[in-house]
Amino acid sequence: MNRSMPIRWGLVVATLASLALIVALRRHEPSMDEKTAPMPIRGATGQTLEARNFSVKVGKLKLAHAYRLDPRTSDGPAREVKADGIWLSALAEVTVTQANGYVGAQLRARDGRVYRAAPAERPDLKGFNLTDLYLVTGLPANGAYVFDVPVDALDGATLQFFSGNGAPAQLDHLADVDVGLDAAQVKTLLDAAVPMLDLRSPERAP
Repeated sequence: MNRSMPIRWGLVVATLASLALIVALRRHEPSMDEKTAPMPIRGATGQTLEARNFSVKVGKLKLAHAYRLDPRTSDGPAREVKADGIWLSALAEVTVTQANGYVGAQLRARDGRVYRAAPAERPDLKGFNLTDLYLVTGLPANGAYVFDVPVDALDGATLQFFSGNGAPAQLDHLADVDVGLDAAQVKTLLDAAVPMLDLRSPERAP
C-alpha cells in the first residue's frame, strides 16, 4: 500500500519565491551594451571637464539659419550654407592630454535623439571648425563645434564630447555638458538668430 508523501508547503513557497527572485534579477540585469557603454562625466558651460584623453570647456552658443562663407576661388562669389534645421555653434576649447588625435562632439536631445557635429567641410572654417581637427597633445585648440539640428531638439539638450572622430567608444569617458538649453534660453537664442551669419574672413567681408 503506497503512502502519499506529505506536501511541505513551506518548502514549496520558498522555492517559488526563489524562482521569482531569480527571474526578476535576470529581467533587471544590465545588458551587455549597458555594461560596456561610455562612462559619462558631467559638467556645465564654463567648466573644464577632464576626461581620460582630453579636456573640454564649452563657452557661448549661437543660432543661425544659414552661414555666408569665403568663396572657393579668389574671384568667386561668397558661398551660403543653409541648415536643414538650424545651425547651433558652440565655442569650445579642447586639449588632448595623452595622445595626439581628435575630440568628437554630438548634441543629445532630451528624448534621446543624437546629432553629430557637422563635418569639417560644413562649414569649412579651417582651424575654427573643431570637428575632424587633428590635435597635438598639450596644445589647446580654440574654435567651435557646429550642429545642424531641428529646432525641437534644442530644449533640454546637452552637448557630449568623446575621444576620436567616430562614435563614443565603449568603456571610455563621455563628457556631458549642460549648456543651459532650457525653454527660456532657447527662445532667447532663437530671437537672436540671424537669417545669414557672415563667417567670411575680414579681408573678404565688405
